[in-house]
Amino acid sequence: MLTVNSIFQMGRAHKKTKGKAILVLVAVVTLLYYVTPLRLSLLQELFTRFFYVPIILGGLWFGLWGGVRVSLLITFICIPHAFVALRYDPTLFYDEVLELLLFNLLGLVVGALKDRDRRQQALNQELQTLASLGETVSSVAHEMKNMLIPIRGFLRRIRENQNPGDKVASYLEIVDQESAKLEKMVKDMLSFGRFAPLNKQEVDVRALVEELQQILGDEFRDNGVRLVCKCQEGMKEVGLDREKIHHALANLLHNALQASSKGKEVRLLVQNDHGILHIVVEDEGTGIPKEHLDRIFQPFFTTKSQGTGLGLAITHQIVKDHGGDIKVESKPGSGTRIVLSFPDL
Repeated sequence: MLTVNSIFQMGRAHKKTKGKAILVLVAVVTLLYYVTPLRLSLLQELFTRFFYVPIILGGLWFGLWGGVRVSLLITFICIPHAFVALRYDPTLFYDEVLELLLFNLLGLVVGALKDRDRRQQALNQELQTLASLGETVSSVAHEMKNMLIPIRGFLRRIRENQNPGDKVASYLEIVDQESAKLEKMVKDMLSFGRFAPLNKQEVDVRALVEELQQILGDEFRDNGVRLVCKCQEGMKEVGLDREKIHHALANLLHNALQASSKGKEVRLLVQNDHGILHIVVEDEGTGIPKEHLDRIFQPFFTTKSQGTGLGLAITHQIVKDHGGDIKVESKPGSGTRIVLSFPDL
Protein backbone atom coordinates (compact mmCIF):
# COMPACT_ATOMS: atom_id res chain seq x y z
CA MET A 1 0.00 0.00 0.00
CA LEU A 2 1.26 3.44 -0.93
CA THR A 3 1.78 5.80 1.98
CA VAL A 4 1.94 9.59 1.91
CA ASN A 5 5.68 9.39 2.50
CA SER A 6 6.22 6.94 -0.37
CA ILE A 7 4.15 9.09 -2.73
CA PHE A 8 6.19 12.13 -1.69
CA GLN A 9 9.44 10.25 -2.32
CA MET A 10 8.17 9.08 -5.72
CA GLY A 11 7.37 12.69 -6.61
CA ARG A 12 10.86 13.82 -5.62
CA ALA A 13 12.44 10.98 -7.61
CA HIS A 14 10.33 11.94 -10.63
CA LYS A 15 11.52 15.54 -10.38
CA LYS A 16 15.14 14.41 -10.09
CA THR A 17 14.73 12.27 -13.21
CA LYS A 18 13.35 15.26 -15.14
CA GLY A 19 16.19 17.43 -13.88
CA LYS A 20 18.79 14.88 -14.98
CA ALA A 21 17.14 14.58 -18.39
CA ILE A 22 17.40 18.35 -18.87
CA LEU A 23 21.08 18.36 -17.82
CA VAL A 24 21.89 15.49 -20.19
CA LEU A 25 20.12 17.27 -23.02
CA VAL A 26 22.00 20.50 -22.28
CA ALA A 27 25.31 18.60 -22.20
CA VAL A 28 24.65 16.91 -25.56
CA VAL A 29 23.63 20.16 -27.25
CA THR A 30 26.62 21.96 -25.71
CA LEU A 31 29.00 19.31 -27.07
CA LEU A 32 27.55 19.64 -30.57
CA TYR A 33 27.56 23.44 -30.23
CA TYR A 34 31.26 23.66 -29.32
CA VAL A 35 32.70 20.96 -31.58
CA THR A 36 31.06 22.42 -34.70
CA PRO A 37 33.40 24.86 -36.46
CA LEU A 38 32.18 28.44 -36.81
CA ARG A 39 32.59 28.25 -40.57
CA LEU A 40 29.69 25.76 -40.63
CA SER A 41 27.21 28.52 -39.88
CA LEU A 42 24.07 26.54 -40.72
CA LEU A 43 24.96 23.75 -38.31
CA GLN A 44 25.90 26.31 -35.70
CA GLU A 45 22.49 27.94 -35.96
CA LEU A 46 20.77 24.56 -35.89
CA PHE A 47 22.55 23.45 -32.72
CA THR A 48 21.89 26.84 -31.15
CA ARG A 49 18.17 26.32 -31.73
CA PHE A 50 18.40 22.98 -29.94
CA PHE A 51 19.04 24.90 -26.70
CA TYR A 52 15.42 26.03 -26.77
CA VAL A 53 14.25 22.47 -26.05
CA PRO A 54 15.71 22.14 -22.49
CA ILE A 55 14.64 25.71 -21.71
CA ILE A 56 11.03 24.93 -22.66
CA LEU A 57 11.14 21.65 -20.71
CA GLY A 58 12.53 23.44 -17.67
CA GLY A 59 9.68 25.95 -17.76
CA LEU A 60 7.00 23.32 -18.35
CA TRP A 61 8.28 20.89 -15.72
CA PHE A 62 9.49 23.27 -13.00
CA GLY A 63 7.71 26.57 -13.65
CA LEU A 64 9.31 29.99 -13.50
CA TRP A 65 12.34 29.05 -11.41
CA GLY A 66 13.02 26.05 -13.70
CA GLY A 67 12.79 27.99 -16.95
CA VAL A 68 14.96 30.83 -15.67
CA ARG A 69 17.60 28.54 -14.15
CA VAL A 70 17.97 26.48 -17.31
CA SER A 71 18.17 29.60 -19.49
CA LEU A 72 20.81 31.14 -17.19
CA LEU A 73 22.80 27.90 -17.21
CA ILE A 74 22.80 27.85 -21.01
CA THR A 75 23.72 31.54 -21.08
CA PHE A 76 26.83 30.93 -18.96
CA ILE A 77 27.73 27.96 -21.15
CA CYS A 78 27.42 30.00 -24.35
CA ILE A 79 29.26 33.16 -23.23
CA PRO A 80 32.78 31.79 -23.96
CA HIS A 81 31.61 30.64 -27.38
CA ALA A 82 30.23 34.13 -28.09
CA PHE A 83 33.66 35.73 -27.44
CA VAL A 84 35.27 33.16 -29.71
CA ALA A 85 32.74 34.19 -32.37
CA LEU A 86 33.67 37.85 -31.78
CA ARG A 87 37.25 37.17 -32.87
CA TYR A 88 36.07 35.17 -35.84
CA ASP A 89 33.24 37.45 -37.05
CA PRO A 90 31.66 40.33 -35.05
CA THR A 91 28.32 39.67 -36.79
CA LEU A 92 28.21 36.16 -35.32
CA PHE A 93 28.94 37.63 -31.87
CA TYR A 94 25.95 39.97 -31.99
CA ASP A 95 23.75 37.15 -33.29
CA GLU A 96 24.74 34.98 -30.34
CA VAL A 97 24.18 37.80 -27.83
CA LEU A 98 20.69 38.28 -29.25
CA GLU A 99 20.13 34.52 -29.01
CA LEU A 100 21.15 34.56 -25.34
CA LEU A 101 18.62 37.30 -24.64
CA LEU A 102 15.94 35.23 -26.36
CA PHE A 103 16.93 32.18 -24.27
CA ASN A 104 16.27 34.07 -21.03
CA LEU A 105 13.09 35.69 -22.34
CA LEU A 106 11.74 32.30 -23.35
CA GLY A 107 12.58 30.73 -19.97
CA LEU A 108 10.87 33.60 -18.18
CA VAL A 109 7.73 33.52 -20.33
CA VAL A 110 7.26 29.74 -20.42
CA GLY A 111 7.89 29.42 -16.68
CA ALA A 112 5.52 32.27 -15.81
CA LEU A 113 2.77 30.84 -18.01
CA LYS A 114 3.21 27.41 -16.43
CA ASP A 115 3.02 28.85 -12.91
CA ARG A 116 -0.13 30.75 -13.84
CA ASP A 117 -1.64 27.56 -15.24
CA ARG A 118 -0.81 25.70 -12.03
CA ARG A 119 -2.41 28.41 -9.91
CA GLN A 120 -5.53 28.30 -12.07
CA GLN A 121 -5.71 24.52 -11.76
CA ALA A 122 -5.33 24.77 -7.98
CA LEU A 123 -8.08 27.40 -7.86
CA ASN A 124 -10.38 25.24 -9.99
CA GLN A 125 -9.70 22.27 -7.73
CA GLU A 126 -10.46 24.38 -4.66
CA LEU A 127 -13.71 25.61 -6.20
CA GLN A 128 -14.74 22.05 -7.05
CA THR A 129 -13.93 20.95 -3.51
CA LEU A 130 -15.95 23.81 -2.04
CA ALA A 131 -18.86 23.03 -4.35
CA SER A 132 -18.87 19.37 -3.28
CA LEU A 133 -18.48 20.41 0.34
CA GLY A 134 -21.37 22.84 -0.01
CA GLU A 135 -23.64 20.14 -1.43
CA THR A 136 -22.72 17.75 1.38
CA VAL A 137 -23.23 20.39 4.06
CA SER A 138 -26.56 21.41 2.57
CA SER A 139 -27.77 17.81 2.48
CA VAL A 140 -26.74 17.13 6.08
CA ALA A 141 -28.17 20.45 7.30
CA HIS A 142 -31.47 19.76 5.54
CA GLU A 143 -31.82 16.42 7.35
CA MET A 144 -30.90 18.05 10.66
CA LYS A 145 -33.50 20.75 10.05
CA ASN A 146 -36.19 18.14 9.42
CA MET A 147 -35.35 16.52 12.76
CA LEU A 148 -35.02 19.81 14.61
CA ILE A 149 -38.42 21.22 13.65
CA PRO A 150 -40.52 18.60 15.52
CA ILE A 151 -38.09 18.63 18.46
CA ARG A 152 -38.49 22.40 18.89
CA GLY A 153 -42.26 22.11 18.41
CA PHE A 154 -42.72 19.40 21.05
CA LEU A 155 -40.38 21.30 23.39
CA ARG A 156 -42.62 24.38 23.22
CA ARG A 157 -45.70 22.29 23.98
CA ILE A 158 -44.02 20.66 26.98
CA ARG A 159 -42.91 24.04 28.35
CA GLU A 160 -46.41 25.43 28.01
CA ASN A 161 -47.69 22.70 30.33
CA GLN A 162 -44.95 23.07 32.93
CA ASN A 163 -45.13 25.12 36.09
CA PRO A 164 -42.54 27.95 36.15
CA GLY A 165 -41.12 26.79 39.49
CA ASP A 166 -40.84 23.16 38.47
CA LYS A 167 -37.29 21.81 38.41
CA VAL A 168 -38.00 20.19 35.07
CA ALA A 169 -38.74 23.64 33.65
CA SER A 170 -35.12 24.71 34.26
CA TYR A 171 -33.90 21.65 32.38
CA LEU A 172 -36.26 22.42 29.53
CA GLU A 173 -34.88 25.97 29.45
CA ILE A 174 -31.38 24.58 28.92
CA VAL A 175 -32.64 22.23 26.22
CA ASP A 176 -34.38 25.16 24.55
CA GLN A 177 -31.22 27.29 24.57
CA GLU A 178 -29.03 24.51 23.21
CA SER A 179 -31.53 23.57 20.51
CA ALA A 180 -31.69 27.25 19.51
CA LYS A 181 -27.90 27.19 19.04
CA LEU A 182 -28.25 24.04 16.97
CA GLU A 183 -30.93 25.72 14.87
CA LYS A 184 -28.59 28.65 14.16
CA MET A 185 -25.83 26.23 13.15
CA VAL A 186 -28.21 24.51 10.74
CA LYS A 187 -29.18 27.86 9.22
CA ASP A 188 -25.50 28.75 8.73
CA MET A 189 -24.85 25.39 7.08
CA LEU A 190 -27.82 25.83 4.75
CA SER A 191 -26.70 29.36 3.88
CA PHE A 192 -23.21 28.09 3.08
CA GLY A 193 -24.47 25.14 1.07
CA ARG A 194 -26.73 27.07 -1.28
CA PHE A 195 -25.82 30.56 -2.39
CA ALA A 196 -28.79 31.85 -4.34
CA PRO A 197 -28.28 34.55 -6.99
CA LEU A 198 -28.31 38.12 -5.71
CA ASN A 199 -31.64 39.88 -5.57
CA LYS A 200 -30.45 43.47 -5.78
CA GLN A 201 -32.76 46.33 -5.03
CA GLU A 202 -32.48 49.91 -3.86
CA VAL A 203 -31.77 49.68 -0.13
CA ASP A 204 -32.07 52.40 2.49
CA VAL A 205 -28.82 51.69 4.36
CA ARG A 206 -29.79 53.89 7.32
CA ALA A 207 -33.02 51.91 7.79
CA LEU A 208 -31.05 48.65 7.55
CA VAL A 209 -28.63 49.82 10.25
CA GLU A 210 -31.48 50.91 12.52
CA GLU A 211 -33.15 47.53 12.06
CA LEU A 212 -29.97 45.70 13.04
CA GLN A 213 -29.58 47.90 16.10
CA GLN A 214 -33.15 47.20 17.16
CA ILE A 215 -32.93 43.43 16.58
CA LEU A 216 -29.56 42.94 18.29
CA GLY A 217 -29.87 45.65 20.93
CA ASP A 218 -31.32 43.41 23.64
CA GLU A 219 -28.66 40.76 23.13
CA PHE A 220 -25.90 43.34 23.45
CA ARG A 221 -27.47 44.87 26.58
CA ASP A 222 -27.86 41.44 28.18
CA ASN A 223 -24.11 40.92 27.74
CA GLY A 224 -23.20 44.38 29.01
CA VAL A 225 -21.73 45.51 25.65
CA ARG A 226 -22.66 48.83 24.02
CA LEU A 227 -23.73 48.73 20.38
CA VAL A 228 -23.12 52.06 18.65
CA CYS A 229 -24.45 52.53 15.12
CA LYS A 230 -23.65 55.60 13.04
CA CYS A 231 -24.70 56.26 9.46
CA GLN A 232 -23.51 59.18 7.36
CA GLU A 233 -26.06 61.92 6.88
CA GLY A 234 -27.75 62.15 3.48
CA MET A 235 -27.04 58.55 2.49
CA LYS A 236 -28.77 57.64 -0.76
CA GLU A 237 -30.32 54.27 -1.46
CA VAL A 238 -27.87 51.80 -2.97
CA GLY A 239 -28.26 48.59 -4.98
CA LEU A 240 -27.77 45.64 -2.64
CA ASP A 241 -29.31 42.32 -1.78
CA ARG A 242 -30.89 43.50 1.46
CA GLU A 243 -31.38 40.09 3.03
CA LYS A 244 -27.84 38.91 2.33
CA ILE A 245 -26.21 42.14 3.54
CA HIS A 246 -28.38 41.97 6.66
CA HIS A 247 -27.11 38.41 7.21
CA ALA A 248 -23.46 39.40 6.64
CA LEU A 249 -23.60 42.33 9.07
CA ALA A 250 -25.44 40.27 11.69
CA ASN A 251 -22.65 37.67 11.49
CA LEU A 252 -19.97 40.33 12.00
CA LEU A 253 -21.82 41.95 14.90
CA HIS A 254 -22.34 38.60 16.63
CA ASN A 255 -18.63 37.83 16.28
CA ALA A 256 -17.76 41.25 17.68
CA LEU A 257 -20.12 40.67 20.62
CA GLN A 258 -18.60 37.27 21.39
CA ALA A 259 -15.11 38.78 21.35
CA SER A 260 -16.08 41.67 23.67
CA SER A 261 -16.13 41.63 27.44
CA LYS A 262 -18.61 43.46 29.65
CA GLY A 263 -18.34 47.24 29.48
CA LYS A 264 -16.76 47.30 26.02
CA GLU A 265 -18.17 48.85 22.85
CA VAL A 266 -18.96 47.57 19.34
CA ARG A 267 -19.37 50.10 16.54
CA LEU A 268 -21.17 49.81 13.20
CA LEU A 269 -20.20 52.75 10.98
CA VAL A 270 -21.49 53.47 7.45
CA GLN A 271 -20.36 56.13 4.99
CA ASN A 272 -20.28 56.76 1.24
CA ASP A 273 -16.95 57.98 -0.06
CA HIS A 274 -17.07 59.08 -3.72
CA GLY A 275 -19.46 56.34 -4.74
CA ILE A 276 -17.87 53.63 -2.59
CA LEU A 277 -19.98 52.37 0.30
CA HIS A 278 -17.87 51.57 3.38
CA ILE A 279 -19.37 49.57 6.23
CA VAL A 280 -17.13 49.21 9.28
CA VAL A 281 -17.60 46.85 12.22
CA GLU A 282 -15.07 47.35 14.99
CA ASP A 283 -14.79 46.10 18.55
CA GLU A 284 -12.57 46.42 21.59
CA GLY A 285 -12.33 42.70 22.13
CA THR A 286 -9.66 40.04 22.31
CA GLY A 287 -8.46 40.46 18.73
CA ILE A 288 -7.32 37.83 16.26
CA PRO A 289 -3.83 36.25 16.38
CA LYS A 290 -1.69 37.11 13.37
CA GLU A 291 -1.34 33.46 12.34
CA HIS A 292 -5.14 33.18 12.06
CA LEU A 293 -5.81 36.29 9.97
CA ASP A 294 -5.26 34.51 6.65
CA ARG A 295 -7.63 31.69 7.60
CA ILE A 296 -10.62 33.35 9.20
CA PHE A 297 -12.65 33.31 5.96
CA GLN A 298 -11.99 29.64 5.28
CA PRO A 299 -15.07 27.42 5.75
CA PHE A 300 -15.16 25.56 9.08
CA PHE A 301 -12.14 27.38 10.51
CA THR A 302 -12.98 28.52 14.02
CA THR A 303 -11.32 29.01 17.38
CA LYS A 304 -14.63 28.89 19.24
CA SER A 305 -15.65 25.74 21.05
CA GLN A 306 -19.25 26.00 19.81
CA GLY A 307 -18.72 27.74 16.47
CA THR A 308 -19.29 26.23 13.02
CA GLY A 309 -16.64 28.33 11.27
CA LEU A 310 -19.17 29.28 8.59
CA GLY A 311 -20.27 32.78 9.65
CA LEU A 312 -17.26 34.65 8.26
CA ALA A 313 -17.07 32.37 5.21
CA ILE A 314 -20.68 33.25 4.38
CA THR A 315 -20.03 36.96 4.97
CA HIS A 316 -16.96 36.85 2.73
CA GLN A 317 -18.93 35.16 -0.07
CA ILE A 318 -21.77 37.68 0.18
CA VAL A 319 -19.36 40.62 -0.09
CA LYS A 320 -17.54 39.06 -3.05
CA ASP A 321 -20.82 38.31 -4.82
CA HIS A 322 -21.60 42.03 -4.60
CA GLY A 323 -18.23 42.81 -6.22
CA GLY A 324 -17.01 44.23 -2.92
CA ASP A 325 -13.91 43.84 -0.82
CA ILE A 326 -13.40 42.92 2.81
CA LYS A 327 -10.37 43.88 4.92
CA VAL A 328 -9.49 42.88 8.46
CA GLU A 329 -7.23 44.73 10.89
CA SER A 330 -6.66 43.12 14.27
CA LYS A 331 -4.17 42.83 17.10
CA PRO A 332 -4.52 40.52 20.08
CA GLY A 333 -5.83 42.52 23.02
CA SER A 334 -6.57 45.61 20.89
CA GLY A 335 -9.76 44.63 19.12
CA THR A 336 -10.69 44.00 15.50
CA ARG A 337 -11.74 46.28 12.66
CA ILE A 338 -13.48 44.82 9.58
CA VAL A 339 -14.19 47.06 6.58
CA LEU A 340 -16.63 46.10 3.83
CA SER A 341 -16.28 48.17 0.66
CA PHE A 342 -18.82 48.14 -2.15
CA PRO A 343 -17.75 50.16 -5.23
CA ASP A 344 -19.82 51.40 -8.17
CA LEU A 345 -23.09 51.63 -6.29
